This record gives sequence, structure tokens and C-alpha cells, in this order.
Amino acid sequence: MAGKKRILIFAGVYFIVLLFAVLYYTCQLIDKAAVTSFKKLYSVYSQALLSTVYQMGGDTGCYFSSDKNFHSDFSNCDRFYKNFANNLKVTRYCRKNALSDGCIPVYKRYPKAVQCAGFSENMMNRYNQAFVMNDKTSLVVFNMPANVPKPLFAVDSNGFLRPNKGGQDLYSIVIMRNSRGNYYFHPNVTYCLPVEKGGIKNIQDVYK
Repeated sequence: MAGKKRILIFAGVYFIVLLFAVLYYTCQLIDKAAVTSFKKLYSVYSQALLSTVYQMGGDTGCYFSSDKNFHSDFSNCDRFYKNFANNLKVTRYCRKNALSDGCIPVYKRYPKAVQCAGFSENMMNRYNQAFVMNDKTSLVVFNMPANVPKPLFAVDSNGFLRPNKGGQDLYSIVIMRNSRGNYYFHPNVTYCLPVEKGGIKNIQDVYK
């Protein structure tokens, strides 16, 4: 009886260790898939940005300036995001209450800094506009204050799938414009998001 009991205990421990190993391996696969998905999304969003700029006659009225002599402009962000969304494959839109209406999941952490309040838990869940794509990825517009969108948005590269962490499957994209009038995304892809250990901070790290 004692021998059988030891065998059962050993089998139980082995099963638990195996289960944890499988879960860890699965999480690693999800994380890698989330990064690969973001790489594709970054390309898609870059093309959508150029298309939107063209449709709006070269001036979107929604950008941060990279030149101190050239002012940032937030005056037309509502119209910009409508046009931008039309250039993407959006299947669902949450004007507000993105969490309760099922457009976004709960994230591991949210920023605490005042300048990043547009990505706070309250703003993300209740006030920011959110778009869900046909591949289940999502885009959440940075608002500060409420109902005042800025040229900054968060991208969830795998939707409701975990880990739901900054730099792993949650990224941010800042819309920039230089003195020559060219639009582009800032290379920091986690601006205003708390980055988890091992998370990606800059776009060049996605391609390593």
C-alpha cells in the first residue's frame, strides 16, 4: 500500500510539473505570436495613415510635431480617426464604455502619470473610443480630457487573449509630423504605457 501511495504522489507531482511546463510554453507561443501580429499591424496602420493623410489633403489636424518651430495640432482628431478607421477593417466600434461593451479586456497595469491619464484605467474602460478589427485586434484612442482625442492610440495585437500587458501584446502609437509635412509613427511603441519585464519598447526591437 505504501508503495502504491508513493507512486500516486509521484504521478500527481509529475502531472502538475508537466501542466506548468505546458502552460509556460503556451504563454511563450502567445507572446511571440502577439509580437508578430503587432509587426503586421504596424505595417497596416502605417499604410492607413498615409491613405488618411492623402484623403485629408495632406493636413489631418491631428499630430504631434517633431520640430519645436512647428506646432502640434489636435484640432481635427475626431475627423481624422473616423477617416483612419474607414481605412481599416473595423467590425465593431465602442464610442465609450469599451470594457463593459466588450471592445477591450482588463489590462495588467495602467499608467499613473498625469500626462498619461488618457490611458488610465478609468479612461480606457469608460471614455476612450475603441475599434475592433476583423482579426479581433483592437485600437483605443487616447483622450485627455474625456471626449478630446489626441494623436496617440493603443493597439492590442491579440485582442482578448493574454497576457494583456504593455510591451507584450499592448502597444501605443504616436502620430508625428515633421517640418516638411511628412507623417510617421514615433519609434517608441509603448509611450504612456507601463511596460512589463521583457516587454518591447521601441519598434526596432520588434524586428530582432
